[in-house]
Amino acid sequence: MPKAAINRDAVSGEALFILRNLRENGRLGRSNKLADVKASLEPSVSLEFDNYFFFLRKFHYIAMDREAQLKLTEQGERVAGGELSDRFSTEVGEFFADQLASAEDEPPVAQGTEEPMVVPPPPPELLLDETEVVPTAQTQISLPPSPPPMPPMRASRSAMPALDLTPPPNTSQVPAPAPAASPVALVSPAVPEGRRETSIGLAPTAPASPQPLASPPPSATASMPPPAATAAPVAAAPAAPKGNELDLRYQKFDPIGTGPLGTVFKGRFTALGLDICLKELKDIFGYFSFLQRGEVLKRLKKELCAQAQVRHPGIVQVVDQNVEAARPYFVLELMNGSLKERLEAGGGSGVPVPFALRTFLQMAYGLRAAHAVGLTHHNLKPENVLFDGYGNAKLADFGLGRVVEVDSTKGMPQVFVGTGGMAYMAPELMNRGPKEPGPSADIYGLGIMLYEMLTGQIPGRRSPLPSEVNPEAPSGLDQLFDKATQDKREQRYPDVDAMLEDFYKAFPEKEFLTRGDLVLSSDAPQQQQPQS
Repeated sequence: MPKAAINRDAVSGEALFILRNLRENGRLGRSNKLADVKASLEPSVSLEFDNYFFFLRKFHYIAMDREAQLKLTEQGERVAGGELSDRFSTEVGEFFADQLASAEDEPPVAQGTEEPMVVPPPPPELLLDETEVVPTAQTQISLPPSPPPMPPMRASRSAMPALDLTPPPNTSQVPAPAPAASPVALVSPAVPEGRRETSIGLAPTAPASPQPLASPPPSATASMPPPAATAAPVAAAPAAPKGNELDLRYQKFDPIGTGPLGTVFKGRFTALGLDICLKELKDIFGYFSFLQRGEVLKRLKKELCAQAQVRHPGIVQVVDQNVEAARPYFVLELMNGSLKERLEAGGGSGVPVPFALRTFLQMAYGLRAAHAVGLTHHNLKPENVLFDGYGNAKLADFGLGRVVEVDSTKGMPQVFVGTGGMAYMAPELMNRGPKEPGPSADIYGLGIMLYEMLTGQIPGRRSPLPSEVNPEAPSGLDQLFDKATQDKREQRYPDVDAMLEDFYKAFPEKEFLTRGDLVLSSDAPQQQQPQS
């Protein structure tokens, strides 16, 4: 949900503030990596940092190299040095038009309330309310003496100084001294910090529009749906902002992991008191231009919706998504660690063979269910194999590799977002030909992970078979591994069913029942350590 609207001069000043910080960092030899700059400067600006980044990059004031290092262009250097200020301000107005208050509108009177037609001469409370709408304390830059009134959303920021709202309409209480005290309460860090730490891109609670409406009952009646609001304006404040009920359902807590595309947080589904996992995919946009953002979001939503349709014990459940948010995010069931962590804990010797075989079967059946509805993964690696509280394996992040896939027809560049999965990728995924990679590409990755679980090693072209490395590994699986990981897709298993047929042939005593029977663990649940 966007922050309260501010005026063009404030946003121009904050964009200039970012440019000058980049220039200073460059002079002092400090890091100008996108993630570092964002973490450092985001608390000091009024809008989401991503908005400033997209603006500065679109208008060629900054550039970014392949390692996400930012630097000023020649044009950016001129602006940071005090030149081109009029042009810079005009471009800010164009880019941020939807987020700015119209600075040329009529004086701050009736328009400050949500129902301008009902308001007589402007009550003093309105003048107080307008002075509250200043940029955050860090960058108060040449505001006009009487900025225009803000839209209803602004009320959530000014809800803090409640003492200014409750007195009866005695105009003697509001003259000039009151506005000076109001901004102090407004810039209290409690409001933005609470938004960032406890909710998904939300402003605090709800934008209870009627701060000045406690005084004139007719205006209050017009601007608030419940008729009783005029009798108890403070009680009406927690009403949820229209259209944001979904966002208000979730709380966001401490981060539990980071990756090249964004950050993972532990969260809570408030209505049920249920712990969940929240993934914010914000850093992904540092790799693309502003104009490509829409294509990335379109792909992201498509992949999330596709995974959400597959309900299976071997696939992590997608609970919700919001790619229209300033920081796109999606919600997953909370898991309990990854296969990568289990392998690292094994110290290079893999995991116990019974655990490895059960995990392999659970992954295979998860893929089988996904392939049955046309969904392929194409990014299988131990980081994307997660465990629930009972130790059962589930596959996560189906198709996220396709979100950043090159597409010359849509201007999408080739983007490499981490190389941790290269060893598990089938050759056709790295060298795309005319034929679309299919289910056999996932079978390749599954075969590599089977070998790693049994031996603790990543296989090479001339690696020994699993049973030659680990005598406890069933020798009947040697040929299964070999066939699953052939370089040529025509020599691999065509689908998961064909691979499972060979798996069960290796266990004539039916230790794993028969094909179609998924073996699940039901040990007492451990205390969950969320996935990274």
